[in-house]
Amino acid sequence: MSTPVGPEPSNVVCPNCHQQVTTRTEPKASTKTHLIALIMCLTCCWPCACCLYCTDCARNMDHFCPSCSAYVGTYER
Repeated sequence: MSTPVGPEPSNVVCPNCHQQVTTRTEPKASTKTHLIALIMCLTCCWPCACCLYCTDCARNMDHFCPSCSAYVGTYER
């Protein structure tokens, strides 16, 4: 079970080590990101498609505990 989190690092109690922490975030491309990029490439907008992978605007944000590196949750865009 994942903890509700947002797009920025969140203050949570880690479900693994039970410490109050501010999560470490890592952006991750999702299926939706890949589909949007594919559609942009097919419509001759490939420079914008590349930008999807360079910014966080179209990628999910995975949250991890900085103490024990346990997965805390995912913010889906």
